[in-house]
Amino acid sequence: MTDIVLCGDPADNSISEALLPALSLYGGVRYSSEKRIAEFGSSAEFFVYESEKIPKIELPQGIVLFKNGILQQKDVSIPDQFLCVLETKNRRAAGLLKGTGATAVTCGTGAKDTLSIAGLENAGATLSLQRSVTAVDGKFLEPHDFNVVFSKPRSPHQILFVCAALLLAGVDSLNGYAI
Repeated sequence: MTDIVLCGDPADNSISEALLPALSLYGGVRYSSEKRIAEFGSSAEFFVYESEKIPKIELPQGIVLFKNGILQQKDVSIPDQFLCVLETKNRRAAGLLKGTGATAVTCGTGAKDTLSIAGLENAGATLSLQRSVTAVDGKFLEPHDFNVVFSKPRSPHQILFVCAALLLAGVDSLNGYAI
């Protein structure tokens, strides 16, 4: 099971709104937040915990998705084997990662971003993994482009975060993703 921690403003549900249905297509997901516990899809391959702040993480590996509305906090401890996804402009999340050994995976439209959108249309997009990363399962991912088709309109923010979670969880992008 791949553990995903989604941190930031609890009023911002844009990521979970796109992430949960997408994960359910790739093995099922269990979801937990302060207000809700649910399961989507068949057997759960993913566990998503949504929190306003970064909880004390006592797991060996996983993924942290930082919403843009993350609050500052003290004594953040993220295990070294965690992969942390954030938008390049998210200075608060970058500040929280200072001093940790966790790997930062940036999303955006710049040449220095780890994951970026190369092309965007109404029904889909082409994304570029612009530098090598190691997925949670230990698989080494080389830079490459892949396609994404939408089940409904998605914002660039949603596209990037959902695809980053799928890539880093080790879901093969060879045939693209449906989100």
